[in-house]
Amino acid sequence: MVFFPNKQAQLKRLSLTLIPVCGLVATLLFIPTIWGEYARIFVFTILLYVTMALSYDVVGGLLGYLYLGHGLFFGLGAYTTAMALKYSQPLLLALLLTACLTLPAAALLSLPLFRLRGAVFALATLGLLVLGGQLTKNLSWWTGGAAGLSLPPNHDPMLTYFLSLILSFLVVGVHRLLCGSRLGLKLNSIRESEEMAESVGINCGHVKRLALIFSAVPAALAGGLHAREISFVIPAEAFGLENSLAPLLMCLLLKPGTTWGPLLGALILSAAQEFIWTTLPSFRLSLYGILLIFIGIQRARQS
Repeated sequence: MVFFPNKQAQLKRLSLTLIPVCGLVATLLFIPTIWGEYARIFVFTILLYVTMALSYDVVGGLLGYLYLGHGLFFGLGAYTTAMALKYSQPLLLALLLTACLTLPAAALLSLPLFRLRGAVFALATLGLLVLGGQLTKNLSWWTGGAAGLSLPPNHDPMLTYFLSLILSFLVVGVHRLLCGSRLGLKLNSIRESEEMAESVGINCGHVKRLALIFSAVPAALAGGLHAREISFVIPAEAFGLENSLAPLLMCLLLKPGTTWGPLLGALILSAAQEFIWTTLPSFRLSLYGILLIFIGIQRARQS
């Protein structure tokens, strides 16, 4: 079989990419066997952080909106998956139901949200996060209220670990493809100038709706996997502000709008949090405030 030179070059680049990826996957799969349960939980947390950071970057980086409601979909996914599991549904079906519910929810929320811009948009998304937490508390007959939902024990923790690994790699791959796609170029155009994007024929409303969907579904699946992992979900944790601030910081820490920026940001922040958990646990939430101040000063200097 004869290949054209450019075809041979593409196959060579693909093989050079697949070899380290397969090696990384194999290493991550063997980590729990080699280093035990603590290592599995730590890597599981990192994988969820990677998923949250890159899914946030679709709206916060590529589209350029200051977005404080990412935790809303994390909480929605946690409760949807938890309620499905409570009624003895298998985990894969529960996650599928979560994705099917999150997709139309994100599409509907995008209609009023993207009529807003700037600080008003950020405050509105933060308000939705608070609203989600209050609704889960008030609908106690369904969600368990402030006491939360207790799930059956997780008898197969390696399944949640494996699914989180698949999800994070899928999100990295999709984000990478999105950055070089026509949709990614449209998102960048809207970020630079929405009026200019509209003048050249870009349907900004449709593009922003797709961006929120691409951002929301992985976050909801991450919330579902987290709920299955800990076998317990409460409003204060599922809809906590930390679930919105952490992805924002991971995205802004290095270079938003790229795949490597939020990815490295997730690794750095997760390592910093683990160090604080083991040394100064009461200082954990203060880390977010310090990083926000640092990033704000850096952005001000750049502008």
